[in-house]
Amino acid sequence: MIDWASFVAPCFHLNPISNGSVLSVNANGETEWETRKAYHAVGSHDSSVRIKTVAVNEQGHGTHIYVDGNPIKFMQGHNLFGTDNLHSLLYGFLSHLCPMPDLYLSPTDLDRERWTRGDIELSRVDCTYMFDVGSSDNANAWIRYAEQYATLSHRGKGQIGKGSTLYFGKHSRRSALKFYPKGEEFKKHAHPDFLLNPSLLDYANKSLRAEAVIRSMELKRLNLNLVKNWDTDTCSYLVNYYLKRLNMSEVKALVSDQSENLKPRLKAVYELWKLGHDIKSMYPRRTYFRYRNEIMKEIGIDIAVLQPSQKDDSMKNVVPFVRIIEAKPMGIPDWAYGTDLYYDPPALKLVR
Repeated sequence: MIDWASFVAPCFHLNPISNGSVLSVNANGETEWETRKAYHAVGSHDSSVRIKTVAVNEQGHGTHIYVDGNPIKFMQGHNLFGTDNLHSLLYGFLSHLCPMPDLYLSPTDLDRERWTRGDIELSRVDCTYMFDVGSSDNANAWIRYAEQYATLSHRGKGQIGKGSTLYFGKHSRRSALKFYPKGEEFKKHAHPDFLLNPSLLDYANKSLRAEAVIRSMELKRLNLNLVKNWDTDTCSYLVNYYLKRLNMSEVKALVSDQSENLKPRLKAVYELWKLGHDIKSMYPRRTYFRYRNEIMKEIGIDIAVLQPSQKDDSMKNVVPFVRIIEAKPMGIPDWAYGTDLYYDPPALKLVR
């Protein structure tokens, strides 16, 4: 599902939208620059998005708006599940914003045509996928394991951030991948109405969420910075693209004949790695990466993925990642269709 979107869309409105301004004044009292603060528009079950004017015409009327937030949560009140059709979602979301009080949005026919065409500029999109692991305890066990024994290509090892969230590339300006037990997050942040729904609670409690955060630079590189370049498969493609870059140790030693042909200096490094040592902390950076590349080339093993030490018991009760992906992906539950719990965006007759 699409869990977050930041974008600029054409949308006429008479009066610029803001929640005040932030400005810089020099020593002479002259304004050096000024920027509008975003207004918080409130949707279903008190969920909100940030919105402000980013362009005006010669008459001072707004022509484009910037929106930052979770459109599916704005429409249905929660983000346990939702649509992966970004194009239809944003069209329906923008249409829903227009009659809201205090915004006074009056999109022209041309504006709506451009929404339909997908002429909306994206600066961030979060794509998510849910895996049924049986319980929040299992989700936390997997996260603890992945923190120590998984690496993401070009991002390295993950780190635990706020709560139980495991981040790979948290501070990257391009993209990040994160995992967290959705049940814990849901119980902390969900509207009280949803906490009284046993079906939603059960759905949340057994899930591990994987979330790919794609920011402006990466969207442009992938030619996905415009909504019209997305289709209904793009969201799942992006999540799978990042998941496939995740290297997870199988936590088992190689048989001797797989490493006996390594050069002595590489075999020594490999033996240390097999015992659970962190090779990166033992050698200079250049030496470490040279050893890593040579061992990867020779026997296909990535020594960046830590092996458990002989005393390590963190393997207990771990849910293997491969089994999570292949066996139990979670979609929209049948009982949610046709209810207010699931927002089904309008079907669009695309204009190219």
